[in-house]
Formats: sequence, C-alpha cells, structure tokens
Amino acid sequence: MRAKIIVRSVLLVVAGAALGGLLVTRISPLQRTQAAGPAAAATGAIDLVALKADVDRLKEIVPSQSHAMTDVGYQFANLWFAADKKNWPLATFYFNETRSHIRWTIRIRPVRKNLAGGPVELKGIFDGIENGVMNSLKESIEKKDHGQFVTSYRQMVEACYACHKASDKPFLRPMIPLTESQSIINPDPNASWPE
Repeated sequence: MRAKIIVRSVLLVVAGAALGGLLVTRISPLQRTQAAGPAAAATGAIDLVALKADVDRLKEIVPSQSHAMTDVGYQFANLWFAADKKNWPLATFYFNETRSHIRWTIRIRPVRKNLAGGPVELKGIFDGIENGVMNSLKESIEKKDHGQFVTSYRQMVEACYACHKASDKPFLRPMIPLTESQSIINPDPNASWPE
C-alpha cells in the first residue's frame, strides 16, 4: 500500500513537471504568428499545424480519469478521519479537495460510455450530488456536527456508488474507510509538533 502511494505521488509530480515545462517552454500560437512577420500578425493568422501539435501533446500527458479518481478517494478517506478526530479545519480542507478533484475528474472525461455505448453525462450526475448530499456534508462540517457528518458521509458514499453504477462500473464499490492511509498529515487537532 505504501509503495502504491509513493509511486502515485511520484507520477503526479512527474506529470505536473512535464505539463509545467511544456507550458513554460512552448510559445503560444499567437506569439508564433507575430514572430512570423507583420503580414501574418496583421491578419491574425494562427499556425494551425503548431496548434494541433500542442493540443496533441497535451492530450498525451493528461492523466487518466482513474488516476484522478484515485486522488478523490485519498482526499475523501482523509475527510472521514479528520472529522472523526473532530479536526474541522482539516475536514474542511479535505472536503474542498474532494470536491475540487471530482471536478477535475469530470473535466478530464465529462462523458463516459456505458456498456450499450450510450453517453453517461458525469457533470449532470455530479451537479445533483453537489447540490444535494454534498451540501449536507459541507453543512455538517461547518456546524461541527459529527452525527450529521456520519449520516451525510454515508449518503455521499451511496451517491458515489450510484454514479459508478450509472457508468457501468458497479464493481467500484466505495465504502467507509477502515484505516487511515499513510499520510504525513496528522488529523489530531491537539497534536504537538514535532512528534
């Protein structure tokens, strides 16, 4: 388990570095057009071949949806343990990270195909979850209401599973985490540092 976390972390860092390097070192299509000379710049022409090459390169380095969902699982599991320790600021952090990473997952692949080949609109599914049970989960954290948190968290797990089933992935069964993942973040709000 620890090796998986380390490998996943290294892959995230490498992908981030590659994407950052690409963005920093590549010249935008508009800048290329301006460098091509006053005639091209005056017409606003864009080098479509270079633009296509940039898009193709970016597609090659975008992580898979399953990679992003692994990150969602990590954030969401940590949320459980932060709230269990009643560390509400940390719970707020993990809640926001969970929501942010779900949105990232949807941006990576907004529409999945079910086994019949039909579209599964993930944004529509998540909009319902976000406006419903996720609001309740957020409210429980803001109120520091552990009982409401447990109920809302369980409902969120059920909503996640409903999305997995809608995507014809019923074998992806989320659950209430049993043990904390190995993390360098201490969820105990009364912990001293360094330990």
